[in-house]
Amino acid sequence: ATFKSKKVISKNKRKILILIKKKIDFSRYKPIIRLINKSKKLDYALLVSGIHLLRSHGLTIKEIFKENFKVYKKVNMFDEKSKDSPARMVKGLGEVLLKLPAIINGYKPNIILSGFDIGANFALTIAGAHMNIPVFHIQGGEVTGSIDESLRHAMSKFSHIHLVANSDAKNRLIRMGESPKTIYNVGCPSLDALRLENDHSKDYILKKFGIKLSEKYLLLIQHPVTTEEKNSSKQIKETLIALKKINLPTLIILPNNDAGYKKIVEEVKGSKFKWTKTLSLKEYKTLLSKCSVLIGNSSSGIHEASTFKIPVINIGTRQQGRLKPKNVITTDYKADQILKSIKFCLNSKIFAKKIKLIKNPYGNGFSAKEIIRILENIDLRKIKIQKINNY
Repeated sequence: ATFKSKKVISKNKRKILILIKKKIDFSRYKPIIRLINKSKKLDYALLVSGIHLLRSHGLTIKEIFKENFKVYKKVNMFDEKSKDSPARMVKGLGEVLLKLPAIINGYKPNIILSGFDIGANFALTIAGAHMNIPVFHIQGGEVTGSIDESLRHAMSKFSHIHLVANSDAKNRLIRMGESPKTIYNVGCPSLDALRLENDHSKDYILKKFGIKLSEKYLLLIQHPVTTEEKNSSKQIKETLIALKKINLPTLIILPNNDAGYKKIVEEVKGSKFKWTKTLSLKEYKTLLSKCSVLIGNSSSGIHEASTFKIPVINIGTRQQGRLKPKNVITTDYKADQILKSIKFCLNSKIFAKKIKLIKNPYGNGFSAKEIIRILENIDLRKIKIQKINNY
């Protein structure tokens, strides 16, 4: 849908409810919240949950406070000592879902802004739909592996307005029965977040991470795949074998806490590679934009790396089926294949030349502005809360 601005009739600000669970959804919401703060028509309540509240994952709620974002409520989802298992994810989702009705009734939002394929946001989407509040979903329609595939599409079916990243996602939602009139192609807000960050100095990165930005180095982000969680240890071992044979400085960013993550963490900490629990967005932008290759299965390799013309080796099934820029090479969980792919990225002049010419299919880094324009001006009275399949 092409959006045309209209004046908001109400003199009061529209109240937007947002929930964040992981580092990645914070980075995507960050530019949106910044613009809400500047808006004369919008206000927000931010719920903080998931790994942002866990010391074992760096207690990243501190980054939210550094942004001077107001936190409406903390929504505890996980116990620090709970067992790493699929059941933990289900229990955490249930914990959030139980707490949301009282929070929603207390804040009385006009809009629920949900996003991506994250369990806590799935709970928020379900709650909003059941409580007759318009749900705006960011980045529906994309294909992914893992349980995320099911979560994302289920969220789309509960949502009323879709803020997608590209035409491929838009067309998929239409095939899923969503009305084209409810779909807006706005791009991926994570690109906005990176565009707005400045780089750290070379001295800062060298001192903190032991990485020389002027020399070749690798980044690894390998998350567990929930449907393959029993194989997490074997999968990361294959990656580490390949990295040892390359013999380049490597920084590993520890995974999220989806089922199977502890096995990955154990293998990484048992290796001789440098690792970090978490990175600030400024640190991540600096390291991503200067690295020789990004390796693993993070959506950052699909959404963001092409903006900086960085080669990506996408391992396994976690991003299976997702629209991939031409800087991405997909390989299996086998050390020899991963090693071959890394060498190709490092040595192929033809591939390097090809990457310099690509455009990012997930946007240009100005999606937050478009999202805010829609949130401010869309006529909420015309949104059909009772959804009907479009075919």
